[in-house]
Amino acid sequence: MLAMLREETTFAKADLSSLFYFIVGGESMPIALIEAWHQKGIAIRQGYGMTEVGPNLTSLHQKDAIRKKGSIGFPNFYLETSIQDKEGQEVANGAAGELCLRGAVVSPGYWNRPEATAKSWRNGWFRTGDRVRKDEEGYLYVVDRIKNMYISGGENVYPAEVEKVLCSHPSVAEAIVVGIPHPKWGETGKAFIVSTDQTTDQDKLICYCKKYLAKFKIPTQFQFLSKLPKHDTGKIDRKKLKSSY
Repeated sequence: MLAMLREETTFAKADLSSLFYFIVGGESMPIALIEAWHQKGIAIRQGYGMTEVGPNLTSLHQKDAIRKKGSIGFPNFYLETSIQDKEGQEVANGAAGELCLRGAVVSPGYWNRPEATAKSWRNGWFRTGDRVRKDEEGYLYVVDRIKNMYISGGENVYPAEVEKVLCSHPSVAEAIVVGIPHPKWGETGKAFIVSTDQTTDQDKLICYCKKYLAKFKIPTQFQFLSKLPKHDTGKIDRKKLKSSY
């Protein structure tokens, strides 16, 4: 919704001085979009939530909106959090791992789905399926959904990192990366791009990515679309993009 408002022709002249901040969630907000709203004097407070636990689980205070842009802030007081590796061990500070939660607000399980419930719990912790990291001050950042990860040449690739780089290109309005089969590397990335400049092509974007990403993270295929498919909630439909490939 905030992206759609920014695209309005009246956005630049609109008097929004009565607004102090927005609380946003659902999916990560691109840094460029955060900065566009900050330039209007409106702080972006990103948060994190999920149906099974809440739904409101973390919050970034407006005073940190610029200094910690991209962060989902701190866990709310009624939750215990743990960032764990594949074996269920706590990761070192600064390293990425799966966000696990514990507390009275956590659902006891999925209705009539014992197998799904068993997969979501480990040693008393609810496994969110989201990969996060914590900085030196304790602020949390979402790296990506674990299920979005693909393995290219034995290396884990998290699409959100690649998408963040692509969206920082001045001609890219939206970008989604999915893993697709590759005869040599097992999987590789395919990027679906909505561009604001028709002269922007695959070669230019690959060249741009080389400045910020390791070679194995750079998509090998690009497809330019007029718009990305989205659910009714506004989230991009990754499954539809992958099935269309």
